[in-house]
Amino acid sequence: MRLEGKHVLLTGATGGIGRAIANELAARGCVQTVTARRKTELKRLVSDLGPSARGLTADLTNLDEVRDLMTRAAPVDVLVANAGVGIPEDLEMLNDDEIEQAIRINLLAPAALARAALPAMKQRGAGHIVFISSGAGLVATPGNGTVYTATKWGLRGLGLALRQELHGTGVGVSTIFPGPIRDAGMLADTGVAIPRGFGTSSPQDVARAVAQAIEGDRPETTVASAGLRLLVGLGAVAPVLVGRLARLAGAGRVREAMLSPAQPTQ
Repeated sequence: MRLEGKHVLLTGATGGIGRAIANELAARGCVQTVTARRKTELKRLVSDLGPSARGLTADLTNLDEVRDLMTRAAPVDVLVANAGVGIPEDLEMLNDDEIEQAIRINLLAPAALARAALPAMKQRGAGHIVFISSGAGLVATPGNGTVYTATKWGLRGLGLALRQELHGTGVGVSTIFPGPIRDAGMLADTGVAIPRGFGTSSPQDVARAVAQAIEGDRPETTVASAGLRLLVGLGAVAPVLVGRLARLAGAGRVREAMLSPAQPTQ
């Protein structure tokens, strides 16, 4: 799909990755509706993007608001479901409401948005849906919480199954799996260095991957260093071994820092 002139709905637009995606798509000539919870930052982003952009707020845990968001954003040629929440806690640390909210934001909202976007896309015979997952959606390691990992794995299944469902309709589906990202997310929040040899990517790397996935109709793209991509490949055949290797390499330090923010980190 050629991106120039296409109407895009991007959720989670004011975070590091979301802002990078918005800027990349703006540079490629897209007309964007961007959403986020933080109104002041959303307004600033819209101003930076220029007159072709508009901002809308919505509570993505509320399915009525999710459906209303798609109606207000219409027409939508491209949906980029980027909004998500990090959940570093162990499963036993979370109560039922916290688990439900995490699933609603990370998995239910993307599914509901995609469902709402599909009728118009299928009628036009063109469109694209992008789910922003995580490296945690490919391998389970001590670096990510259990519920976070589960929701991101769920996005992979959603993306692959929906792509099969839409075969022949002209509507594409892509899932992006960012590895450790510098200047955004957990690394920026904690200041903890990742294990040697793992490597990091930038928000701009993720944004370019999103644009290329849409233009090339790529099913899946992992945005990570060569070493991490190798680990992911190994994880496909030996997932338990990869978890052990990641533990030995110290992959849990970032998550430990998020759980104990008052503690000094090295």
